[in-house]
Amino acid sequence: MSAWLAAAYAALALGLAWVVAGGASWKVRAPYVVLAPALALALWLGRPDAAGWPSVAALPAHAQLHWAVVDEPDPATSDPGRIYLWLDVGAAKPRAYSLPYSRQMHEQVQRALVQLKRGRPISVSRVAHRSRSAKGGGGGSGASSVRFDAAPPPGLPPKTR
Repeated sequence: MSAWLAAAYAALALGLAWVVAGGASWKVRAPYVVLAPALALALWLGRPDAAGWPSVAALPAHAQLHWAVVDEPDPATSDPGRIYLWLDVGAAKPRAYSLPYSRQMHEQVQRALVQLKRGRPISVSRVAHRSRSAKGGGGGSGASSVRFDAAPPPGLPPKTR
């Protein structure tokens, strides 16, 4: 939790205690009573992603894929679709990430899942976007920003004498 968010929650709680305690007249407390719900709503809408919900933040530079789910677009409901990745980023638990759907990413994820089912670890890396070259290659318009590769075997620690 960020410092400003903690301070805003503290101000909301202290103000509520002040209003309930009734230390000042209602004319002084009325602006807080009116503004407190707006502050609470702003805090709710501005909260960071809660644990368990997929993050829309940028993927880490390198991670290991635990699993993925593809939610294909549905024209009947105007759902654009999403791709969900559960990545091991070095924390105690995997972190879920939500990416916009693309057919190319869908195919990459399906190939990675096949490898995972075969027991092969898959590493995920973020690919830097490059500007188009002067040669005018038009095939890069749907390029993915994520790359799936077979993870290298785990290295053994160095021997000590």
